[in-house]
Amino acid sequence: MYAELCAPDEVRPTFESRCVKCGGSGRWNSWSGRASGSCFACKGAGVLVHKTAPEVRAKAAESRARTADRNAEANWAAFTAANPEVAAWLESNTSFEFAVSLRLAVLKYGDLTDRQLASAQKCVEGQKTRDADRAAAAVAREAAAPAVDVGAIEAAIATAVARGVKRPALRVAGLRFSLAPVAGKNAGAVYVKEDGVYLGKVMGGKLFASRDCSEAQAAAIVEVAADPKGAAIQHGRLTGQCSICSRELTDPKSIDMGIGPICAANMGW
Repeated sequence: MYAELCAPDEVRPTFESRCVKCGGSGRWNSWSGRASGSCFACKGAGVLVHKTAPEVRAKAAESRARTADRNAEANWAAFTAANPEVAAWLESNTSFEFAVSLRLAVLKYGDLTDRQLASAQKCVEGQKTRDADRAAAAVAREAAAPAVDVGAIEAAIATAVARGVKRPALRVAGLRFSLAPVAGKNAGAVYVKEDGVYLGKVMGGKLFASRDCSEAQAAAIVEVAADPKGAAIQHGRLTGQCSICSRELTDPKSIDMGIGPICAANMGW
């Protein structure tokens, strides 16, 4: 009876897997490639020996991942409640490496060190200052923007769109007027370019010129907007090209009109 109780335990099976640290080579290499030696994880064997089956380890790993996710969610909720401004700043700066590292620290540890929190708060105050400066600059820019009525251009282009013309535009004296995408942030605006260079947009009855827009170009934009049909006809007569499709005017009637009859009809002229 005593012999049976003291009999050695049954040998449990073991399971092997390739060492992920060295990729199964058994060798460790430094990041610089100058130093190497036996892998510390597998002791140079290239394989790891486990006492549990792969499926058991995978299930345990999934359980740990779920627990980590729950802990991270709770950590972030608590930190957000205590530091709402910092949390909002961290969430809005996903491409800023420093902010990303702080957010990961919160998710993992539930809080930041006093020094980390002070740095984050300093960044928040800096962001507030920059936002205020941008808002003030936007107000000043709007106040200084010249008034422009592009209603006639908008109506002509809208008519062309309704008649099935794809991406209609008005080209006069080197300027190109087109509507901003309906789904974009500048929906309702009229974009102005010259030779592919963005000169600005007309929105809310004002011209917001870019840095590349000269005073002469701004004046030309205002002039064309006042009478787009007349400007288109004058452009056609001077250049011999239709201001809508940019094709050469060859028909005598079109040359006399300064615009192709099809294009004129599409624009509601």
